[in-house]
Amino acid sequence: MSPEARLALLLLEELELRGGRARLRYLKVYRLINYWLGYEYAEKIIDKLVSTGYMVIKGDRAELLHRFKTSKDLGQVYREAREITINTYLLIHRPPNK
Repeated sequence: MSPEARLALLLLEELELRGGRARLRYLKVYRLINYWLGYEYAEKIIDKLVSTGYMVIKGDRAELLHRFKTSKDLGQVYREAREITINTYLLIHRPPNK
């Protein structure tokens, strides 16, 4: 699974664990992506989730359209998101081989 898809799934899982609604700026997975990989990367993931009908953005709030069960807790979601985000950052910004 691509890093974008895994991060999108983790974003959905965090939103589910927060009751299906939250302000976008309070979602830690979104903030991790935004900080390490950039605003455009984060918005690309959000746009994909909105266009496929998984979530909707109303003002500054994100809302799930379809609730689901997750077996993870928030700590597990954050750890996995941090690992994926940092590994993706290192892949994008690694120096070229000589």
